[in-house]
This record gives sequence, structure tokens and C-alpha cells, in this order.
Amino acid sequence: MSKYNEFKQVNFLSRLSTLKGKILELGFGDAETLFHYHHDADVVAIEKNRKWVDLAREKLDSRGFSHVRVMNGSAEELPFPDGEFDFITSSFMLCSVDSQPDAIREMYRVLKAGGSYIALEHTLSKNSLFRGLQKLLAKPVSKIADNCHLNSDPLSVIGMQPFQVLKAEYFPYYLEPPLYIEAKKIQATRRTGSVIMEAGSK
Repeated sequence: MSKYNEFKQVNFLSRLSTLKGKILELGFGDAETLFHYHHDADVVAIEKNRKWVDLAREKLDSRGFSHVRVMNGSAEELPFPDGEFDFITSSFMLCSVDSQPDAIREMYRVLKAGGSYIALEHTLSKNSLFRGLQKLLAKPVSKIADNCHLNSDPLSVIGMQPFQVLKAEYFPYYLEPPLYIEAKKIQATRRTGSVIMEAGSK
């Protein structure tokens, strides 16, 4: 196993198997991640590409994964009520949505207070040369890579909503370094014009 795949397995895929309750996965692609959830979990998975949705249904049916349901949809417009899920997960999804602010706003909305967003996402390289190339190549690459933007900065996007980042593990990997993230939804209330972080804030 390569160091890259080991990082993904240890930090993300193994974490999925520990999750219980109601889970929403966004952008499941080839459906690899869907087979790592515990059978006691209640999983809904959304993917914007209908082709991947159909293929995922076939794979899930053939392996008897009835606790995972898949559907076509967009992270920017989630068809669920407020506070529906205990966990939201994604892998290499934020880099390819049409609007990252809208996607993270919707994720925050449908998470329960104290719920967690668990993700493996591409991020900016810590290497100045690669980071410069990421920014330079982001637009042309997105046109041939299913809207994937090399210059995605997921921690900045997550910071647009009241999330507390509990963990952020970086792996150096050329133009697409992955970042493992765990972030907790903090309940916010507005007092005298300022936002006060509650429910576990420090």
C-alpha cells in the first residue's frame, strides 16, 4: 500500500466504520467509501453525477448493503430538514462543488448541534512551489477534471460557519495534498450584535 493510500485508510476510511446514527455522505463518486460504514449506521449518500448513482445502487444491492441509500443531488441544495444528521462525511468533494460557501452552509444547517463533519479533502500545498502551481493551474485543470479545483482551501471554507476544528492532518502529495478534517458544529446565538459560541466552544 502506498503512503498516500495508507494515509487515506488510517485517517478516513477506518473512521467511517466507527460512526453510528444518521450519516450523510456527499459526493461518493465510485462508491468505494460506502462499504466502510457499520451495518448499524443509517447512511444517505448524495452524488451529483447520475452515472455514479446508478453504479452505486448496483454495487450496494449486490453486496446487501441495505443500510446505505444513494440519491442524485447537490451539496449546495440538500433536501433535508434542519438538524437531521449526526455526521456528514465527504472525500474530495469540496474541491469540485459550484459554490463552497453554499455547500458548507447547507452542511451546517442539516447537522445536529454537536454533530461532526468528517472529511478527506484536497488542500493547498505547504510547499511554496506546488502551491503556486496549484493556483496557476486551478482554472484550466477544473475544465478537464470534473470541476476539481487544485487551489481548494477547505479549512477556510469550513471557517465560514460556526465549526470547531478538532483535527486536521495533512499529507504532502505534490499538487493534490489531502487533508483529513474533523469539525464539530457549534451552536451559535446572537447577543447584542455579536455571535457567542456555545455547546463545547473554548
